Order: sequence, then C-alpha cells, then structure tokens
Amino acid sequence: MKRKGSALRGSGIIGPLRSACMGFATLLLLSACNEVEHPDLSKYEYLYSDGAFVQPYRSFPRGRGREGWQCYDKAAGRAFDCTFVRGGFEHFQYIFRPRT
Repeated sequence: MKRKGSALRGSGIIGPLRSACMGFATLLLLSACNEVEHPDLSKYEYLYSDGAFVQPYRSFPRGRGREGWQCYDKAAGRAFDCTFVRGGFEHFQYIFRPRT
C-alpha cells in the first residue's frame, strides 16, 4: 500500500521546489542589504541634504514639481515618494532623484 504523498516524492518535484524556494528567499535577503548609499552624486541629483537645500534649490517643490523626487528617511532606512509629503520634509536626510 502506498503512503500519501509518495507520488510527489518519487517524481522528484519536492527537492528542486525546495531549492528554488530557498534560493528565492536568499535573493530577497541579499537584495534588502544592497540599499543605496547617500550621497551618490554620480547617480542622483539632490534637492535637500542633511538639513540644507542643495544649490540651485531653495525650497521644496509644490504640486507636480514633487513628482519623481524621493525622500530618504535614515531612521526607517528607506526612501519614500515625495509626491504626497505635505510639510515636515525636514525630518528626511536626503531628497533626491535619479540623474537623467
């Protein structure tokens, strides 16, 4: 009499599936460790850096001008879309966007 699940074991599906899942989990963990280091002037244009506006900027953009800017929060360790920031941007360490 066959035990339940023996068809899957015999066909060799479980081993490769387990390996694929472990590989994917490892990839996710490693990608989380590869955060962007700031400031990186070769890749990003900065509007705000460590408490001061970067020339030629003197203020935080309004409306559609915020589109494309990222607000980096060092405490959270990640960047957020600045489109919906309605004041209080001073707590972000960097406001940046990719260079074109």
